[in-house]
Amino acid sequence: MGNYDDYLRETLFRLQTVMDDSGSRPILFVGTGLSRRYIGAPDWRKLLEMLIEENPKIKYPLGYYSQKTNNNLPKVASELVDEYSEYAWGNFENDVFPKELYDSSHSKDIFLKYQVSTICNKALHGFDITKNTYKDELELFSRLKPHAIITTNYDCLLETIFQDYSPVIGQQVIKKRETVNIGHILKIHGCVTQPEEIVVTYEDYNKFEQKQKYLIAKLLTYFIEHPVIFIGYSISDSNIKGILRDICEVVAPYPEDVMENIWFIEWKKDKIDSDARPPSDKVIDLGETKTIRVNYIQMNSFNELFQVLYQGSVASVNVLNNLQNNIYNIVKSKTISNLEVDLLILKKLSDENELIKLLGLDKTNEDVKNDTDTSLPMIGFGHITDPEYLLTRYPLRISDVSENLGYTHWYYADKLIKQIEMETGINIKNTNNKYHIDVGVKSSQHRYSVDAISLLERVLKGKSYYVYDENNIKVYPNKVSE
Repeated sequence: MGNYDDYLRETLFRLQTVMDDSGSRPILFVGTGLSRRYIGAPDWRKLLEMLIEENPKIKYPLGYYSQKTNNNLPKVASELVDEYSEYAWGNFENDVFPKELYDSSHSKDIFLKYQVSTICNKALHGFDITKNTYKDELELFSRLKPHAIITTNYDCLLETIFQDYSPVIGQQVIKKRETVNIGHILKIHGCVTQPEEIVVTYEDYNKFEQKQKYLIAKLLTYFIEHPVIFIGYSISDSNIKGILRDICEVVAPYPEDVMENIWFIEWKKDKIDSDARPPSDKVIDLGETKTIRVNYIQMNSFNELFQVLYQGSVASVNVLNNLQNNIYNIVKSKTISNLEVDLLILKKLSDENELIKLLGLDKTNEDVKNDTDTSLPMIGFGHITDPEYLLTRYPLRISDVSENLGYTHWYYADKLIKQIEMETGINIKNTNNKYHIDVGVKSSQHRYSVDAISLLERVLKGKSYYVYDENNIKVYPNKVSE
């Protein structure tokens, strides 16, 4: 097996471990690269070139505007606003643009943004997964059920692939409470369905940056609790740098440490040499003397990535979203006197379908009865003879362990586990032992005991310690036996 094969296997295994430990669904942060790959959509420069070519009144090529704006592409778009406004009004009677765009309620940049939408819609026209060059890759992609998808793309490719997911566009990402729920595509730079919301000009980007702190506040939970996968972006993308810069003080207090839950996937057009071994992490310069170190995978195909991100057979997004809303409404309610579910009954359940009925998620529920998948798998449910013992003995996720150690992020506890492995050769996550148990069936579901907290606390404070292996034998640091 070559160096690159080893590299890919090792990095994807680490990603799988991060997903297992987080106990949550990933967040996909999707950039233009995926639209370019699957539907031949233009990149920034090509989009501007097409806007210039499709306006017969524009005299100069892109190079003229690039020189004029010192190669600032949003400023180039701003230069084209007047060109398109004059072209539109000069052809008012010729139906070059829809008549409703001439209404005074619209800003003059609406004609440029409408043309952007037209170009993006043409790229998506005729898209069919079964006939696409990357059919196998797209079918793997479409099986994923991430918690949410965040994108700066304008086109509707993601809505076409993830039809159970609801798009939330522009400012509504900040305003709507339910955008933090599972099952949304957050289109933070707007969408072709609402051209006026598209962020494309220099002025648009300034407004976006002014409101970005509110967006970051909304997304912060994602960066703390979920694996975040950036795909379809360049690692030098200014949009991503801006977002990471605003969150790094919270999620990356120690910039020299790799942020275990942030993964940057870079696609290479040419086949990667079998002897190559790309880096597994990279430092991103965020400007203003700030940096962040993230996990990094270089790939020529996304097949293996999408296989790792797949979390097995899970309930439909509609069912999960319904469940999340039900729980939210219960929690925020001032009284539970009208709650029809007897919580004491839950302890005696032996069938997951009974639980679904109690939560109001069976096929008679009007919200989900048209959904083809109304099952709500409970991993390990019905396979453990004494579940109460397991819940009592191993009640904690790794995030709970970290919290008990005084941290806000699960990966600090994971670092201590890795330190123990380096010092003793024992990785407590690899086996079932007094500190840890894996209760997963189709994928790992790690749980930890109070003993794990005690062990990690001693390691954290630099105290002497020993660890029990799976055979309940004491192992000391540097494998010095008792």
